[in-house]
Amino acid sequence: MKIDLKHNSASTLSFKEKFGYGLGDTASHFSWDMAGMFLFFYFTDVYGISAAAAGTIMMAARIWDAVSDPLVGIISDRTNTKYGKFRPYMIWFAIPLSISLVLLFTTPDFENTGKIVYAACAYFLLSTFYTAVNLPYSALSGVMTSDSGQRTLLNQYRFFLGFIGMFIVSFTMYFKNYLIIDDVIVFAKSINLSPEALEFIGNYKWVDAGLLDSTGKLKEMITLLEQEAFQLIAIILGVAGVILLIFSYLSTNERIEPPKNQKSNLKEDFKNVFGLRPWVILFILGIITFVLILLQGAVINQYFKYFVKSENDATILYTSTTIALIIGVLLARPLTKRFEKRSVYLVCSAISGVLTMALYIPGPDDFYLLQITNVLSKLAIAPTIPLLWSMIADTADFSEWKNKRRATGLFFSATTFAQKLGGGIATGLTGLILTMVNYDGSALEQPEDAILSIRLLFSIVPGLLYLVTAIVLFWYKLDDKTLAMVKVELETRRNNNNN
Repeated sequence: MKIDLKHNSASTLSFKEKFGYGLGDTASHFSWDMAGMFLFFYFTDVYGISAAAAGTIMMAARIWDAVSDPLVGIISDRTNTKYGKFRPYMIWFAIPLSISLVLLFTTPDFENTGKIVYAACAYFLLSTFYTAVNLPYSALSGVMTSDSGQRTLLNQYRFFLGFIGMFIVSFTMYFKNYLIIDDVIVFAKSINLSPEALEFIGNYKWVDAGLLDSTGKLKEMITLLEQEAFQLIAIILGVAGVILLIFSYLSTNERIEPPKNQKSNLKEDFKNVFGLRPWVILFILGIITFVLILLQGAVINQYFKYFVKSENDATILYTSTTIALIIGVLLARPLTKRFEKRSVYLVCSAISGVLTMALYIPGPDDFYLLQITNVLSKLAIAPTIPLLWSMIADTADFSEWKNKRRATGLFFSATTFAQKLGGGIATGLTGLILTMVNYDGSALEQPEDAILSIRLLFSIVPGLLYLVTAIVLFWYKLDDKTLAMVKVELETRRNNNNN
């Protein structure tokens, strides 16, 4: 395998390499956030699948991830090419990932069972190809440098630019509405809707306009137009993602190799990963974190459609959230220069937990209170995002130091599985809960119990889970002093191996 050894593995990374690496996450966010932000809404309100079926599909995909994630990690750890272990995956699977995104947001005119089967197959494809790209991409940060501080900075670039991708995707509802508004108005006039209904349409208040349509045809037309708009947006994001992944591949280098005398031993690799207490804590942390993120994310569009009754306000929330995250991740490196990573993570989680629960307070008309509270909660949690991935790379180093074996891909694959497992649990629970309270995506209005459940999933529940993550961190004991010792000893070993 050809590895760039022009610089020491702990050397300072260039701006080009950090920026290029970060653009890979911009591309990944195009697919991940399109699914994470809009798929549950798209399945139920646009494609016409029940909330229970949508939640089941997403949960089933996570069961598949229990196989695919470790498998990709194992294969990537054993990949040897002149271009590296992890970098080639960005090239190999960029186009399949793009195609699967478009297929996911394509709506063949099947009957209900056919729709469910198609949606499940498309989502399984996206999940698989996302794993094939993003898992080796994530592991790449663990072999670009051995310096813990540089890793934090590298992941800061990653998530700063990743959230730029999220920022772009956050405008999906706005772009969708922009693409269909003229056709909706023309159709509304053709069926002689009242001036009041036309005013609602002009303000993108589809629900209110639909209530004034005695024919029921307006909602049908809006749904058809939304299907076309979502597909077009997926095509644009898919093409852009391919271009960015190619650039990221060309900009990065791998510098850290496994010990030369390391033999392939799958049983030993799994034993080392799951027997390492600091990583197990991060694994649990990852599950809880992504449960709460996806619980909230799964109901945002419903929250604004049925409680606030303004879909475009969802776009404003997505946008302000992304800006807050972009600013917040820039605080990760300055904070960890002054405090332990664990301490920063713990305090940020606790603050964000309280602020997230406070999102239950605003009413439908409390626009500014809602936006400000949300921005503060996201500013508080943002520094923890690059820290999590930096801490995973640290545990891979600690395992190599302790066990004299390196399995970077497996460490990251098990963690991304925790991420997806958390997401699957969240969407499955969301679908189950909304079904129990008689949520119907094809209806113009929802029962009071459904709206209450949406509000709780948007605020109180994720807020409490943030507090749980803060408590879990009390058991994480891998500190800066230990990591400094590990770094020195590993560098000595690697230098001896190269001589």
